[in-house]
Amino acid sequence: MKYRLNTTNYHTFSVFGVNNLPPRSYFIPYPARADADAVTPKRKRYASPKVECLNGIWDFKFYPLPAELPAELDTDAVAFDKLDVPSCWQFRGYDRPFYVNYRYQFPYKPPVIPTTDKAGRVFSWLGCDTGLRPRWITPDEEYNFVGVYRRFFDVADAGKRIVISFLGVASCLDLYLNGKYIGYAEGSHNTAEFDLSGKVQPGQNELLAVVHRWCNGTYLENQDMFRNNGIFRDVLLRTEEPADFWDIDAKTEKKDGRYTLTLTAETNADTTVTFTLQGHGLTRTAAVPTQDKTARAVFADLDVTEWNAEDPVLYDLYYETAAGCVKEKLGFRTVEIRGDVFLLNGSKIKLKGVNHHDTDPRNGYTLSPDDIERDLLICKQFNIDTVRTSHYPPDPLLLELADELGIYLVDENDIETHGTFAMQFPPTYNSISDDPKWKAHYLDRIAHLYQRDKIHGNTSVIMWSLGNEAGGFYNTDAMYDYQKARSDLPVHYESAIHCKKQAYDVGSEMYPTVQMVHDVGEKRRKKARLNDRPYFMCEYAHAMGVGPGNTEAYWQEVYRYDSLMGGCVWEMVDHAVLHDDGRYTYGGDHGEWEHDGNFCVDGLFYPDRAPSTGAYIMRFIYRPFRVTHCGGDRFELFNTTAFSRGRYTLQFLWNDGSCTELTPGTAPLSKETVTLPMGSAVDGTLLLTVKTIDTKTGRCVAEEQPIVTLAVPAAPAVKALPVGAGVQDGRFALQRDGKLLLTADTEGTLLYRASTDNDTDVFFRRPLTPWQDQRTEVVSCKGIANGYEVVTRLTNGKGRYTVTDTYQGTDKGVLVTSVLHRERGSQTVPRFGKVFRLDEIFDTVTYFARSGESYCDMKDQFCVQQVTCPVSAMTEPNIRPQESGNRMDCITAALTDGQLKVTFEAVGKPFELAVKPYTDRALTGMKHREDEVRTGTYVTVQAFQQGIGTGACGPAIMPEFCYELKQDCTLQFLIRVEEV
Repeated sequence: MKYRLNTTNYHTFSVFGVNNLPPRSYFIPYPARADADAVTPKRKRYASPKVECLNGIWDFKFYPLPAELPAELDTDAVAFDKLDVPSCWQFRGYDRPFYVNYRYQFPYKPPVIPTTDKAGRVFSWLGCDTGLRPRWITPDEEYNFVGVYRRFFDVADAGKRIVISFLGVASCLDLYLNGKYIGYAEGSHNTAEFDLSGKVQPGQNELLAVVHRWCNGTYLENQDMFRNNGIFRDVLLRTEEPADFWDIDAKTEKKDGRYTLTLTAETNADTTVTFTLQGHGLTRTAAVPTQDKTARAVFADLDVTEWNAEDPVLYDLYYETAAGCVKEKLGFRTVEIRGDVFLLNGSKIKLKGVNHHDTDPRNGYTLSPDDIERDLLICKQFNIDTVRTSHYPPDPLLLELADELGIYLVDENDIETHGTFAMQFPPTYNSISDDPKWKAHYLDRIAHLYQRDKIHGNTSVIMWSLGNEAGGFYNTDAMYDYQKARSDLPVHYESAIHCKKQAYDVGSEMYPTVQMVHDVGEKRRKKARLNDRPYFMCEYAHAMGVGPGNTEAYWQEVYRYDSLMGGCVWEMVDHAVLHDDGRYTYGGDHGEWEHDGNFCVDGLFYPDRAPSTGAYIMRFIYRPFRVTHCGGDRFELFNTTAFSRGRYTLQFLWNDGSCTELTPGTAPLSKETVTLPMGSAVDGTLLLTVKTIDTKTGRCVAEEQPIVTLAVPAAPAVKALPVGAGVQDGRFALQRDGKLLLTADTEGTLLYRASTDNDTDVFFRRPLTPWQDQRTEVVSCKGIANGYEVVTRLTNGKGRYTVTDTYQGTDKGVLVTSVLHRERGSQTVPRFGKVFRLDEIFDTVTYFARSGESYCDMKDQFCVQQVTCPVSAMTEPNIRPQESGNRMDCITAALTDGQLKVTFEAVGKPFELAVKPYTDRALTGMKHREDEVRTGTYVTVQAFQQGIGTGACGPAIMPEFCYELKQDCTLQFLIRVEEV
């Protein structure tokens, strides 16, 4: 079949929609109520006889050279490939994955985009690949690629109304049917609908979709993510009767303690609509004839149970005509701002949130219903109650599941223009958002967001967000006015801070320091509009690599001031590409001519949703109850929830085996003090572990240790070294039966660590690099009473230091005493540890310390206890290998090969433990997981290691978590060998 293709829509600025239907609520009709009742939200769109899902294998033709796309396309002459829909074509071998954060993939000349020629010369001054410097580059073979999709479908009755719905297409869509042009749509994450009535034919129909890599609208979609293309969400074909619904709406209002519910329906033709509200012993129904195809029912004086994320009570709504039924679920709740306090159902609330992108390592933007449900269930499991849909509307299923599971949503518009800042001088976020020529584009996008999701504005959606990192404010004002004319919900938009607007209904910032947050609470910020309204950290605690560090400090402020709403960690899941051989890749690994490296690998969860340490940090910080030891037998209990009282049982478990259970009735966001029986120390160590049990689910939702008193023995009396212990060439070694068992590593002392992603600054500098240039020189080695003394000089790019090590015998093993002295240079030292190597057969570790990865600014998420694990579990599987796996508060660590056990024991005070399957020197050069090749078992006993911070995008390590070598530092521990 032949098609005359439109070749101008995608680059004509005045065109962003042709013949597409006006936006409306997302819903799925069924023939009757019983049918609608029989399906779950996940199955709803796939099980209705009134909706055909066109997912599956489509014909696909990729045009890497857009000039080769003919103006007249004969589909009978095209050699189509096969491609699954929904999917992203970069994840199916067409073009390649391309990750970039700040910049566009083409020259910045809004609204001009490349058409059929090469992209051309590109200027930028900001990027992880270049740092902060101007760069002009002309990429090779970079075009505005085109993908052509074809699908056949059958129609039994061509006389009925047929509507096709595309839930997500990047970047734009020209649609054709049976040789005829249908229409055009932009807005990748918005629903695009077209009326095919009168254009379909009985029997087989040929559908053709032309998708361009870029369109004018791409200037509004510069989000931090892999830049993908294709039909990446479901395609639905709706068959409608005259009496079927075109749109539905619901609005709740509370007055004098009772709710009024207003239900509205628009139909294709005048009919009678029956509205029903039902649930929890309540039933209201009304049959209303339409006038001008619109019917409305008002149910007043409703005594209902209110919805909140802790107890998500939903009621059933039915919209029915003779032709069918639409079932929705609705929660009754209020959101208001009273002064500078954000209230839900009249109560103060703290939002314990995360930013959520649609990302899958095999499928890009495409998430299945199971994937979406999995992500929200993970949030619930990790005490996350708020999701910001960064930075676009999600699949509408996510909203339905958020209503059902109990998740607050900040529903975000599909707008980001970050490239305006990174690709011009002087840099500004405001170029497009303050340009009136773009107003209609902005209003089109906010209308699609609101109209699709408006029913959920009664339940899970508690704020609308105008977009992300697009500045302001002419066009953002227009979007704000649009929303406020239709919804009472607060409007969020962080990027207002980059213009004189500063804030809309709530103040918002990304990556503020703790001091900045404190100053908001104290009403001391120079930006006055942050002081007089609720304040929301829409992004904080950047979870890239190891970390985030020092996150608890934010929550001390959030709980201190009523105006502080909480925030959303950036972000939930690492973005990466999973290959068939199991490798993960990130920016720059796919031949991208510009990229931002592994800045996309910044989630609390790995791409497969396995939790990183960051996930456990936030689970701990977001816990529903906090317990503080006040001294003696007095404990303070803090209920951090907004609505739950008497729901949680606290188990107080002492290390002497005693236990006390308590189900406190502490009011929400309140504290009370209780007295409890105390346990007894065991060999001088006193530990109290508190487990919080959710009595509704039976799950343990948090563990904490308000009392940690560790007994560490003093150094025993010295005597001669045991047989087999000695020093050669300045390196300590232990032999057993003439076989070398343990030796100090080549770099026996570490003052550096392999840089974490957070060991950077805003100028893309790596402050630990000078420390990694460590040179070791043995100054002297001599025998002393009962042992040896070795003096080593360490020189690096930050200074010169000497380490004096003594090795002496005791009844408990070899006593190692290491003294670090600064000769000159930096007083702030990142780390001080002694490294020993064993053969890799020593693969089982048993230690008594923090039970998981912990550093001085992020350790309380793991309790002190005994753990046995393989060496592989002592590092974290970061997509980009880096320093990881530290264990704080270590008393003992033993490694065994099944026959012998080598034990390291603290003396005087706990040490920090690291066990790795490779050297830290080797780790500094690793880029991917497959680089982590085992070369032995390396044990590092440390006096200290600096904290982590969030320097990759946020505050660096706080001074209190850095070590100042104001005087010599002494590290002591014992090493002994025993038979198992």
